[in-house]
Amino acid sequence: MRKLKKIGFIAKVSKKDPGIPNLWPFKEVFIKQLKVRRKEEELEKFQKRQHLRALSENLYSLAEDASKKEIDYDIKAKLVSDQISQEHCIDNTRKFFFKELKKVVNDSDVILEVLDARDPLGCRCKQLEDLVLGGEGEKKLVLVLNKVDLIPKDVAQQWLKHLRKTLPAVAFKASTHQRRQFLGQSYVPVEKASTSLLSSSETLGADMLLKLLKNYCRSFDLKKTITVGVAGLPNVGKSSLINSLKRAKTCQVGSIPGVTKTIQRVSLDRNLKLLDSPGVVFSSADQNSLLRNCIPVDALSDPVEPVNSILGHCDRRLLQELYKISAFRTRTNS
Repeated sequence: MRKLKKIGFIAKVSKKDPGIPNLWPFKEVFIKQLKVRRKEEELEKFQKRQHLRALSENLYSLAEDASKKEIDYDIKAKLVSDQISQEHCIDNTRKFFFKELKKVVNDSDVILEVLDARDPLGCRCKQLEDLVLGGEGEKKLVLVLNKVDLIPKDVAQQWLKHLRKTLPAVAFKASTHQRRQFLGQSYVPVEKASTSLLSSSETLGADMLLKLLKNYCRSFDLKKTITVGVAGLPNVGKSSLINSLKRAKTCQVGSIPGVTKTIQRVSLDRNLKLLDSPGVVFSSADQNSLLRNCIPVDALSDPVEPVNSILGHCDRRLLQELYKISAFRTRTNS
């Protein structure tokens, strides 16, 4: 201590609590009161901690709910934005395809409207027919009943009889060769074709259609070469028809609608030039367009509705046999 004082440093020495004197008469009572007070203080501190913990948990849950709601809102906003942009893109694509179709109609002397034999009336487009026949020029319109191999022969004959009451109609089966560059063609009339020939990959009905187009070539007095436009709904087989007539894979084909996006010009011979047009759905995307595979699956906002429509048209037992599934119930089939 003296050494510390000499260098000018004085250490602080803590004084020990002497406690309660033993001679104090109320020592035991005071100690009991002190213990009770300490317990009350500890209980109060515990309650404060519990309150703060509950408050923090509530704040955390509120923050978590707010974060979830923000994420849900962002997801919904993105879905709405994607749907709007998709509809805008589809609308712009439809407008562009319609412009291409009008070019084909204006540049053509004869228009081949391709129909799917499984639903010919549903594939007929009144707007297209009015566009062709309502003009000032003498344009010809021919109905081509494509994919006749997918329906019974007698049904195809009845459809041809019905269609020929208003317009010239020709039965046709496009070639289904996948690897051969030179596409085969049969000269047997579709009416006389056997079942094995219909199920083959050969083209049927091309000679009948070419004879009809040659007659149109001779009927035009001012020019010998005519332009033939091929039009119709998406995925009815327009490009396949051109390839079958050319007997070569000149136009790109596919099972997904919308493969053809611009006009494709194909020279068949010195008298015939073919124009392939993109398929256009004039009306809005209804159930019929969806069931005919006229609209890409990626563009569907609700794929459940077409499925319900298919279930309403098909027998439940056929679906069970086709897809090897057990019995089920739907809202349309009990």
